[in-house]
Amino acid sequence: MARLRRSPPGAPRSRVPRAQQPLPQTGQAAVTVALLRAADGSNPDTYYAGLVDALNDYARRYQVNTRLRLAHFLAQIGHESGFRALEENGRYSAPRMREIFGCRGGAARYDRALDDCRLGADGQPERLRPKLWLEADSYAGNPERLLAYVYANRLGNSDEASGDGYRYRGRGLIQLTGKDNYAAFTAAHNAHDAADLRDFVAEPDLVMSELKYAIESAFYYWDARTVNALADLDDLEQVTRAVNGGLNGLEDRGARLASIKKALGI
Repeated sequence: MARLRRSPPGAPRSRVPRAQQPLPQTGQAAVTVALLRAADGSNPDTYYAGLVDALNDYARRYQVNTRLRLAHFLAQIGHESGFRALEENGRYSAPRMREIFGCRGGAARYDRALDDCRLGADGQPERLRPKLWLEADSYAGNPERLLAYVYANRLGNSDEASGDGYRYRGRGLIQLTGKDNYAAFTAAHNAHDAADLRDFVAEPDLVMSELKYAIESAFYYWDARTVNALADLDDLEQVTRAVNGGLNGLEDRGARLASIKKALGI
């Protein structure tokens, strides 16, 4: 009768699951054109070919270094931006700007039929930014004025007159927003690449004008919110909350994640 083989004393009883095994650090790239197409099919292969080197470089630098972490990262970026460097537009009609920015509690507290916020306990509309009603002509269709107002005195920005809200508007593959975040990204970038010191506070447009920085800003955003730990748990909802602040587009994010996992063999 055949005897059962036993592992030698001290040997691990099980292997690390493939999904959590480290990605290659040299040689074969982890991110490929085919993998990006699995994440998002809207761009041509020639465009994706121009992204893979930067994606692989920053994935190593920011420890997105297992198949599971990479799958979640690519699924979220695919949904958020389709791997395109985007810039917050801010050119809204009066009703739309009031819906997005006007009410306490966010867009859910906006009543489209009344073009106003829902009533609070005092029977009055719960307006967070009343100037979007009182001075609508100054802000509707005017991104520079609108974003300076709605992001004033937040996220490290100074007051409306400073223009910081517009200057540090959302940019990148995931929207990097606010002076504090541009400063933190500067510190993270310089710590990871001392040969390419940058000041994104002084030059915020770099996050759009050079694609590599738009890509890196997404990895910074991911790292700053410690999303790797949530990806390790394979928790799509918590990853989405960390990236999005809610569960917007969860079904699409999940579909992209499933496609990427299939391509990665996990």
